[in-house]
Amino acid sequence: MQVIKWFEEAYFEQSVVLGNVPYTLIHNWNIRDETWDMSVYTNDNIPLVVGKKLNVNTDILSSVFTESKPNGVLVVVPVAKDVEVITRDNMGSEVDLVFVGADEVF
Repeated sequence: MQVIKWFEEAYFEQSVVLGNVPYTLIHNWNIRDETWDMSVYTNDNIPLVVGKKLNVNTDILSSVFTESKPNGVLVVVPVAKDVEVITRDNMGSEVDLVFVGADEVF
C-alpha cells in the first residue's frame, strides 16, 4: 500500500508513480460543495478521471476502463476512528489517499 502525500493548499498538482507507471494527480478543494475533487492524468496528459469528488472507501478509478489505468485501486481511507466525511482539513491527517496495487488486493 502506497500513501500519497497530501498538501495543505486548496489546489495542487503532483506527479506520482502508481504500479510502476507515472501519473499526474490534480487536487482541488471545491469551496461551494465543500468537497475535494481530483483528476488523474497519464504521463502523456491523457485524462483518466476529471473532477471526481472524493469519498471515503470508494475507488476513484472504478469508472476507468482503459489499458492506461493503474493496476490497483486509488482510494481515500480513514486513519482516525469514526471518520466518515472528508473535509478541507482532515485529508492527510484523519484520512489518507492510498494506492493499493492489484498484487496486494487480489
